[in-house]
Amino acid sequence: MKYSIGIDLGGTNIKGGLLSTDGKLSCRKVVSTCVNEGVKAIAARIAQTIQQVITEVNEETHQSGNSTKEIIGIGLGSPGLIIAGSGIIHFSPNFPGWTDIPLLDYVSDELGDLDIPLYIDNDVNVMVLGELHHGAGVGYENIVALALGTGVGGGVVINRKVYHGSWNTAGELGHTVVQPNGRKCGCGNHGCLEAYAGARHIVERTQQKIIEGRKTCLKLEGLTPKQIAEAATTGDKLAQDIFAETGRYLGIALTSIAHILNPQIAIIGGGIAAAGEELLFQHVRKEFKSRTMDIPGEMEIVPAKLGNEAGLVGAAMLPY
Repeated sequence: MKYSIGIDLGGTNIKGGLLSTDGKLSCRKVVSTCVNEGVKAIAARIAQTIQQVITEVNEETHQSGNSTKEIIGIGLGSPGLIIAGSGIIHFSPNFPGWTDIPLLDYVSDELGDLDIPLYIDNDVNVMVLGELHHGAGVGYENIVALALGTGVGGGVVINRKVYHGSWNTAGELGHTVVQPNGRKCGCGNHGCLEAYAGARHIVERTQQKIIEGRKTCLKLEGLTPKQIAEAATTGDKLAQDIFAETGRYLGIALTSIAHILNPQIAIIGGGIAAAGEELLFQHVRKEFKSRTMDIPGEMEIVPAKLGNEAGLVGAAMLPY
């Protein structure tokens, strides 16, 4: 049995854990990211998390009388544009001022003499890697994944390998245009999928309908996607319509993605995907089926399996 360490770097927390080759996570650790303290302080927290995992591993193996577990590498998943193979974060919207940051060098400096190789990739690339090996993508060769959170992230697997593209920007599926001249997206374009399926935009669309006079049990202030989903399950028509529309836009985007890449399966995860089959997924599949060409096979559309552990599992798969 071999082992690797996964680190999931988020804007709020840094999560770490040990992954065995059979896909089991252990030695989980969580520390606060403290974004405003700067990159070197964050690198120190990442190193602290790694050291905590290693310490627990050593304690467990000593107590059990086994030889020290072989840790073959450490993988780090981070939001933003990662220059593959360099350890450099070119840009990350979650971390103000981060441009061309050699994060792996900083972490390595903090770890000192620890002789374990380090790897890094984009957080959604890492998510799809985790699903490929230990989640909904097991048994598939060609996969696309969408992570529906504050924004909409994407990842692409071709022949069981994450596809990065010519300039490491492949997989930005959330910026597939689904409505020409539509809502403005954070990227500066108009009509991107993210502008309809990202959490902030789902809330904004709902608020606009309330302002326009649609009847609903929802309140204008302090609204969250979770509240909209809960209202939808109790029969609130506006909330149901918002999720149905979100599903339709996802189906439109997946149609274009399927025609370009012809994957076997699309995996949808993230907080918005928790709305489930009746509120969301049935509308995605219906729209997708109505728009795709008649081809020999049909892309499956399924929810992610790994949930909040996808980032850890996927990051830990980077050394393999």
